[in-house]
Amino acid sequence: MPKPKSGIARYLSELRYRLIWAKESRHSSAAARSALAHPNNPTLEDVKTFLRTLTPRHCGKDLGRIGPDEDGGYLLPDDLDGIDALFSPGVSETLGFDLEIAQRGIQCFLADASVTKPDGLLSNMNFMQKFIGPENRGDFVTMQKWIGENTADDTDLLLQMDIEGAEYDVLPGIAAESLARFRIMLIEFHDFDQIFNADTFNRLQSLFARLSETHVLCHLHANNTVGYTSVGGFTIPPVFEATYIRRDRVRGDLPHAQIPHPLDQHNSNKRPNVQTPHFWAH
Repeated sequence: MPKPKSGIARYLSELRYRLIWAKESRHSSAAARSALAHPNNPTLEDVKTFLRTLTPRHCGKDLGRIGPDEDGGYLLPDDLDGIDALFSPGVSETLGFDLEIAQRGIQCFLADASVTKPDGLLSNMNFMQKFIGPENRGDFVTMQKWIGENTADDTDLLLQMDIEGAEYDVLPGIAAESLARFRIMLIEFHDFDQIFNADTFNRLQSLFARLSETHVLCHLHANNTVGYTSVGGFTIPPVFEATYIRRDRVRGDLPHAQIPHPLDQHNSNKRPNVQTPHFWAH
């Protein structure tokens, strides 16, 4: 067993991570300013207008935290009763969330070709060594096929997705009727620092408009493991976690949700503890 770090060693380790974070922030901020100077890219006001649409709404249900402290834990509405199965693409080495869901008696389907079958799976947990992608080929299988082969058509589902940027290829390929089967969706979105590029901006606008047709954004949490992008007095986290609930599960007027939420935790305590930006407040 490795010896615990001394106070000085721990300080130097945390300082190193903070310096890396600051360097990432400077680099991404400079890239954003460069992109804004190009006439074919969106303006800063275009970006602000779009990000204001990412306003989490109080869904009328309490949020609870499931999963480990720091990275891998998520906030979701207290509305799991009757959900038939969890689909969790992007397992990596973090199983805390999936295990807690399985312990609640919900069938769990996990997929990740980058790892072998994890140890400690419960009897109601199924692992597939495949990536989730836009087509069925080689190491890739579509969400559509994965869902269809493992569930009945009339069941409610839960989605927890962290697939390192591939969400922009996968989510648009899910048929509307299949997307609507997810009562709750927990999705980690990546590459928001690229939003000042026209192609990325248009892709994000299209995807989030589609998600909002069937679901309500009820929580947003910036992931602090990557340096933030700051431009024009506006701060954008390259990575953030979004919680969605299906529209038929909410009623009446939906006020702004509390951000940050008391149950939020920083994904890494080695990086600067920057709060989730209030896009809509700018």
